[in-house]
This record gives sequence, C-alpha cells and structure tokens, in this order.
Amino acid sequence: METFGLARVSSHIQTKGTGLEFQTKKMSQYAELHDLELVKVIQDVASGALETRDGIEEIKSEVRNGNVEVILIYNTSRCFRSMLHFAKFYEFLNEHNVALISVSEGISSQTKEGQMMYGMMISIASYEKEIIKERLMSGKITKAQKGIRAFGSKVLFGYSKNSKGEIIINSDESKVVRFIFKKYAELMKRDISKTKKMQKLLKSLKSKGYSFKSYQIYNMLKNEFYKGVLKYGEIVSESVSGGIISTRLFNIVNA
Repeated sequence: METFGLARVSSHIQTKGTGLEFQTKKMSQYAELHDLELVKVIQDVASGALETRDGIEEIKSEVRNGNVEVILIYNTSRCFRSMLHFAKFYEFLNEHNVALISVSEGISSQTKEGQMMYGMMISIASYEKEIIKERLMSGKITKAQKGIRAFGSKVLFGYSKNSKGEIIINSDESKVVRFIFKKYAELMKRDISKTKKMQKLLKSLKSKGYSFKSYQIYNMLKNEFYKGVLKYGEIVSESVSGGIISTRLFNIVNA
C-alpha cells in the first residue's frame, strides 16, 4: 500500500527527543514491520498550532492526486497541537478513503478500535470549538453591555477606528450622515412617494460627490447606532462611540 509519512517539529534546531530524524526512523520501522510501501516522509518545520502548513498542503496534494493509501504520523499531539485542526485533516482523509495511523499510539483508522479512538478525538475537537464559540459570544455580550460595538465585519459609514482599535466618529463622513438625515427629514414634508424621496436624496448626494445605493441609505436611516444607541440581541446600551445625529431627528425620519 502506497504510504506517506508526516513528521513535524517547531524548528530545525529541535534534535532531541522526538525530532524529525527520530520520527522518520520510527515510521520507517513501522512501515517495514507491516509491509507498507513508504514512498516518502514529508517533514514539516512549523508550529503545530497552524492549520495550514507546507507539509500538510503537500500531503493533501498527494491525496487529491490519488497517490496515497495510508498516512503515518508519529502521534497526533506531535503532528497537531489543535484538535480542531486534526479533526479537519482526519475528515479530509476520510473523504478520500485514506487511512491514518499513529505509530507511537498504535491507533489505526483501519480498525474499529482506531476509528473509535479518532472519533473520541473528533468529539473533543467539537467540544473545543463550542467552548471557543461561547467565549467569543460572551466577550461580545460583555462589550455590548458596556456600549462597545464588537460585531459586524465593517465599521459603519460615519465612523472609523483609531490607533487603539476604538470606533470613533469620523469628522468628514459624519457630516455626510447628518446631511442624509436632515435632507430626508425635509423631503418627508413633501407630498411625494417614498421612491421619489430617495431618488431626490441620491441625486443631492451625487451632486456632492457621494455615491450611495438606496438600500444603503434605508439601512442607515433605520440604524439606531447613529443616534448613539447600541443594540446586540436583547441588549440595548448607550454607545461609547457617541451618536452622530440627535434622537429627535432620528425619530422624525423613522416616524
């Protein structure tokens, strides 16, 4: 069976204990003892905490090309410091019907016992993922309670981040935001359709050199963050970033 090995150390100077030479030797001995054709031992010199590594990518490439039937590693903790990353790699091998054998632990996905052991590791990885998720969620909730916006991939127009990563009012963009709210409030007094109001507002903005889509304006007009209120789920707090427009103007536009 065409077999590849995967050995890993954190740095080239790591020679004692389970260094690359030691791992390679143990895998070679295992392959010879079990009549496996060891084509190559790929050596990774990188942190085991990294999900993407040169050695991992090289082995995946060989697997995708159909050149691998079995992969040998010295042990799971030496090869992967994160159970989450191990779980993804193991699932990838399963998808391509490639067996995984941990030499020092005596675990093989070719046996029911080995599948059970790897399954337990996957369960640990799933648990680890949920714990990380809960911690992130807890951090976001705590920040929201303090009025700190810690969600959303982009900073809202009218705001920017300072050198400390804090969201603050952008002096130039905030003027545009105020113009949008005030102009729309004025247009609300006119007996024209909602579509006409938006068209006139977009035209006014374009004349000032600003290009917006109608949905962007509607989202802005309904976002309470612009009046200094932060909402995250059921949490409502006063934003530390401050409001750009008054509550009165916001209420007029959203009446």
